[in-house]
Amino acid sequence: MGIMESVIKWQTGVPTKKGRYILSIKGGKIDMDNWSIYTKKWYHYNNNYVVAWCPLSEIEPYKE
Repeated sequence: MGIMESVIKWQTGVPTKKGRYILSIKGGKIDMDNWSIYTKKWYHYNNNYVVAWCPLSEIEPYKE
């Protein structure tokens, strides 16, 4: 059994590209949501509840 370490490079503020992101939410919750470049809002979360975010495309999948 191997252990793979993954580092999430959290960012704050608002994303500059539309897409799917992993979010750190106030209260210690982690979730995923989509960012709309047109409305400058998350689809499911109020912007004030999002502490930090990371594009899912930057997270490396598990390698066997």
